Amino acid sequence: MGSEWPTSLPIDPRSLRAVREDMLARGLLAPRDGGPAVRPVIERSWRRCVADAVPTAGNDLAHTDLATMTVALRDAAAPVVERMSEHLGDLRVGLFVSNDRGQILLRQVQEAQHRRILDRASAAEGFDFSEVSVGTNGMGTVLVERRPILVHGAEHYSDLLEDVTCAATPIFEPFTRRLLGTFSIACASRDASPLMYGLTTDVGRQIESNLASMLGAREQALIRAYLMAEHSSRDPVLVLTERTVFANTVGVPHLDSTSHARLWGHLNELAPSADPVVVRVPVSGGWREALVETVEGSRGQQTAWCIRLLPDRPRRPDGTTAAPEAASTRALPRGPATPAAPRGAAAQPDLAAALDARRTLALEGGPGTGKLYQARRLLSGADPLVLDVSGLRPSDCGSWSERGLDAIGSGRPVVLCHLQDLHRRDVNRVLALATAAATATTAVSLVLTWDAGDAPDHVQRLVTRAAPQVRLPSLADAPDRVADLVTHLLDDLAPAGQRPHLSSDALQCLMRWTWPGNIEELRTVLRGLCHDFSGHVVRQTDLPARLQQARRRTVTLMESAERQAIVTALQQAGGNRSRAADVLGIGRTTLYRKMQQLRIDS
Repeated sequence: MGSEWPTSLPIDPRSLRAVREDMLARGLLAPRDGGPAVRPVIERSWRRCVADAVPTAGNDLAHTDLATMTVALRDAAAPVVERMSEHLGDLRVGLFVSNDRGQILLRQVQEAQHRRILDRASAAEGFDFSEVSVGTNGMGTVLVERRPILVHGAEHYSDLLEDVTCAATPIFEPFTRRLLGTFSIACASRDASPLMYGLTTDVGRQIESNLASMLGAREQALIRAYLMAEHSSRDPVLVLTERTVFANTVGVPHLDSTSHARLWGHLNELAPSADPVVVRVPVSGGWREALVETVEGSRGQQTAWCIRLLPDRPRRPDGTTAAPEAASTRALPRGPATPAAPRGAAAQPDLAAALDARRTLALEGGPGTGKLYQARRLLSGADPLVLDVSGLRPSDCGSWSERGLDAIGSGRPVVLCHLQDLHRRDVNRVLALATAAATATTAVSLVLTWDAGDAPDHVQRLVTRAAPQVRLPSLADAPDRVADLVTHLLDDLAPAGQRPHLSSDALQCLMRWTWPGNIEELRTVLRGLCHDFSGHVVRQTDLPARLQQARRRTVTLMESAERQAIVTALQQAGGNRSRAADVLGIGRTTLYRKMQQLRIDS
């Protein structure tokens, strides 16, 4: 990289000031017109300062209370800086540590007169020495250039620092190499020495070493787990916590913010195990079989997981898959993959089974559970005729049913909403629509939506006779639906370039919220995010306060036992849910609902 110590120290600050003033007068992009040589790193910085209209005269610098700043870098640097300060004794130097925004976190100055000089230049804890604040200087310019730099005397952009020389080096976070801040040594220009450059870089590396040793056992365990899994396999490898992900290059395509939130929620339904287990997990592009284990050192703390995605295995004729090759692992019982679903039905796996024999479907659920929304997704690609029973008047007579029959006859599907409000006199008209749908050529011709809790007996009997039923749970009962709904609702609410992008931590908050208003409440929240964060990333702290405080619901012992019983029954039934329901002594619809509530993949 070469030394940044100038080969000959600038002796005439007035000549350098003249170059700076000429740059200010001629404009940012004007070429230099002779004058003394200015090092490229300094000229680049000066031009940035001109572009940002940084004042050259002394100005009041912004100050921040240290109590509001992160302490990790300060804690790692303090013992190193204290030791260096003792070695330097009464030499007129100042030692500084700044954060990644150029704010001074720590200052050590032993000599009283030099302390007063630095105080006059506001070079003290809490002040902002970023390049956009004070111009070219060791701390601020290093943050832009991301390498060790020395700024000597009049090379500073601000008149405040004209008599100071500063050597600085960046400080990077171990492993991630994220820029955390800088360490710098400042002294009067007449006392400057080439040793400052080497000494500064050496202290910076000592601070980074301290940061590495301060990493907790959990963070080190995550890194070790990733390295071991990645080196021992060519398969995609993911190591994750609630907020952190390590992935090898073949693992990266399998995870984004949405799939991370879903995967984290799914894994936390599993009991931490000392042994690897084979389970199916949700990743980008669908469900994949994976070897999953709790990261050693994370038990008793926030859980962390290591996931190795296994190669797709061929399916048997009955839909099940062959046993995993890794026979030494303990596999969790699981059923076969979900049958191919009709278009738009991916978020509701029961729809495929319900449509095996009929072309009419009844979607049942409470207010706001998204019955019409799910019906439209089921019929995606078509333009369904939507008839709202609650809005029918006696004067309509049979005109609405005639419109429905005409639509089905022409290949256009029909959605009949709020069936619980159907008058007794119209029962036969709905049955006529169901009869027409049974002979239609389209895959789904008639969808009924209703709320069983508000339905009279004649509607209960009608639905039982006319169509297979699928119950749509509330969002509180099926948090996995939230991730899919967010994607599709944002598609409806904003054009592609204006949609906000939810980070994983924000999406996890949405999945933890109970949603008393169901889908309409979710739609309202997303509409607000589209307005406030159009085209930007939405983080947890950007959400409404009530959503930020949502806590993940823990699985009770009763639910854990119920979940295990269902999984075991599915295994014994070879994945056949009807037989599994018989084994458990419950109805198939009840089994579907329990599988959704307990997040059992089949």
